[in-house]
Amino acid sequence: MIKYFMSKSIKQRGLIGILFCIFLFAFGYFFVLNYVSILEDPPLGNTVYILLGSTFSIVSIVGILVILKYLYDYKKKKERKERRRKKHKLFYLKDLKKNNESL
Repeated sequence: MIKYFMSKSIKQRGLIGILFCIFLFAFGYFFVLNYVSILEDPPLGNTVYILLGSTFSIVSIVGILVILKYLYDYKKKKERKERRRKKHKLFYLKDLKKNNESL
C-alpha cells in the first residue's frame, strides 16, 4: 500500500492526503462529536468522545494546512531550481582551448 502511494506524483499524494484529512474531519465532527457524544450513556463516557472528536477535527485541519504548505513550498522550490538551471551556462573545455589559442 505504501509503495502505491509513493509511486504517485507529489500533487496526487497531496490530494490523497487532503481527502483523508477531510474524511477524518467528517468522522470526528459529525459522527463522534454530534452523534456518539450526545448519546444517553456511551461506553466510555461523554467527555472521552468529546475530546476524541475534537482531536480528530483539529488534527485533520492541521494536516490540511501542512499538506497545502508543503505543496506550495514544493512548487516554489521547483521554480527556484528551474531559474538557477537557466542561469547556469555550460561550457566545454574544447571551446575554452580554442579561445585561448586564438588569443
